[in-house]
Amino acid sequence: MKSSILVLILTLIIGSSLPCSADSPFKSTLDEREKLKSLENRIEELSKNGRVSGSFLFARKGEILLNKIVGKLHPQRDGLISSNSPFNLASVSKQFTAMAIMQLHHQGKLKYDQKVKYHLPKFPYEDITIRHLLNHTSGMIDYEELTDKYWDQRDFTNQDMMMLYRVHHPKLEFTPGDQFEYSNTGYVVLAQVVESISNQSLEDYSEKHIFEPLGMSNTRIFTVLSKHNEFKSRVYGQHENEIFDLYHLEGITGDGSVYSTTNDLLKWHNGLLNNKLIPASLKKEAFSPTVLNDGSLSYYGFGWSIDEDFPSIVAHSGSWVGFTTYIIRNIEKDEVLIFLTNNTGGIRFKDLRELIYSALDTKLSYIL
Repeated sequence: MKSSILVLILTLIIGSSLPCSADSPFKSTLDEREKLKSLENRIEELSKNGRVSGSFLFARKGEILLNKIVGKLHPQRDGLISSNSPFNLASVSKQFTAMAIMQLHHQGKLKYDQKVKYHLPKFPYEDITIRHLLNHTSGMIDYEELTDKYWDQRDFTNQDMMMLYRVHHPKLEFTPGDQFEYSNTGYVVLAQVVESISNQSLEDYSEKHIFEPLGMSNTRIFTVLSKHNEFKSRVYGQHENEIFDLYHLEGITGDGSVYSTTNDLLKWHNGLLNNKLIPASLKKEAFSPTVLNDGSLSYYGFGWSIDEDFPSIVAHSGSWVGFTTYIIRNIEKDEVLIFLTNNTGGIRFKDLRELIYSALDTKLSYIL
């Protein structure tokens, strides 16, 4: 399942590097505020036709210019999505795992180029470093290749994943640092590093050190195995009016499982800009390309894809159990676009992106 999701995620990231075409059906000559009003009407129309359900926000220099919410919390229940309704962020979650690692680095509790085995002695690969995991250059295979063969129980946790790698020790796909290969596995291992050093679950660590300091009151890590399993406000994934939500592998954290809102993600954007979690001097590395073993560059930092031509623009997308998520930031211009949807059977990601970009007077539409 997640291998196919990975293909979709990479397609979203790479496919969105193209500008909106000149003959886009959503092109407008109106000024930005009028275009945004038309966009809100168009989103409302798509919602009434069952083609979109989600939350959409665009802000520039602290001013929210778009904040539109449509759709239902659950396809077969009453209750509309509100500004306080958290969505499953899917792979957008990785930037929070990366921040936890960066905070521990700032505290002197780890180094990016340390071997993972230094912190997890039973980790089966000698040469993989923390940086390799952050940059997706470890060469580890996707963990679903192991679960498909060796796991038939209902629940699956980070500890279970680590056990499968210790027992079966699958061969690396390439020498660590040789190339970029998007890896959910790497970020699950990073979650284990955080837990080993902090003596807290990633869920508890993130709550105390990331979400609470930024006032992200509607954000949390949540899986089917969470100790606080009451989460009535959350949005449920859907596909063509059918429930499409969490299943048994969702005890995993690190590569996904963060739930949040567009308003909280705006706080995240502002917190990063204002260096509320780590000093500015340490933040830069998260938004810098990776240097591979041959000296070439890979444009993925610590939980963020980086635009090769406009390095101040960073983004990430995600897709999982009915949700499609996207955040893109222009750090230099203080712009952020966020959309969180929970209906995979509606408008295509590409068309939705072009529709939103067509209303914005920004270079964001030309990258990632």
